[in-house]
Amino acid sequence: MVYTRAMSSNLNGRRKWGRLLRDVLLLPPALLYVIVEEVFWNGAKALLRQIARTGVVTAAQRKLERLPAVAVLPLFLVPEIFSHIGGFWASYLLIQRQWVAAMLVGVVIKGSATLMVVWIYQSCERKLLSVRWFAWLHRHVLRGRAWVLERIRPGRELALRLMRGSRAGVARRFAAIRQLVATRMGLRRR
Repeated sequence: MVYTRAMSSNLNGRRKWGRLLRDVLLLPPALLYVIVEEVFWNGAKALLRQIARTGVVTAAQRKLERLPAVAVLPLFLVPEIFSHIGGFWASYLLIQRQWVAAMLVGVVIKGSATLMVVWIYQSCERKLLSVRWFAWLHRHVLRGRAWVLERIRPGRELALRLMRGSRAGVARRFAAIRQLVATRMGLRRR
């Protein structure tokens, strides 16, 4: 009896350290991923709301919605894969301190692929989730994202508060720069 309690205590200690090690190893890349995903995903949704009002996009969306799930799934997965490749490539370029190339890859490849993914997902969410393995994977990705968001909540809230607090100051600075440029270009009198 004493022997099993000691083993149980030892096993709990190992699990605790294993969870701690997992958190330490996974949290930094997960944090980076969630921040980048949130910036791109939210920006893409806002941009798509504006683009969706055009006739060409509306017609394409109607055609996309008529496709079966087996046709929509590859149309979703290809830009999703390109989005991740673009993100990793941009990260590699940032590590190499190639700032312009990283921004270009991030905007062109990651940005355009993310726009496609968001547009297809918003257009065909029910069809995509009707595919069993996709729904299972989607559920686990959302669970992992929720885990990361819960872990980074205090830091994220602090960063958001600081951004909101400095937004007025940043807006004033941009307005002052805009006025200075307009004055120098002769578009506004001193």
